[in-house]
Amino acid sequence: MNKAHCYTNAVITLITGMVSSQFSIRIPPELDEKVKEYAAVNHTTKSRVMIDALAYYLGNIEDVPLSRKVMELERRLASLEVKVGN
Repeated sequence: MNKAHCYTNAVITLITGMVSSQFSIRIPPELDEKVKEYAAVNHTTKSRVMIDALAYYLGNIEDVPLSRKVMELERRLASLEVKVGN
């Protein structure tokens, strides 16, 4: 099978209040592995990683968990520290 066409199926459940929607996407195996690793390191599920990433990407700040917001601020702070030489 051509590597360019080899994808992993992922089912994402979007939870908003009491209602949830479910849809399927295909992602490259390499991305699937990164999602699995991230979920394991952060003690969460692949679905939660995908939901948080989608909320963050779409700018739905209220749906982005506090831990993700803190990680982003830490990343920005580290970048600024490098720029100013601390």
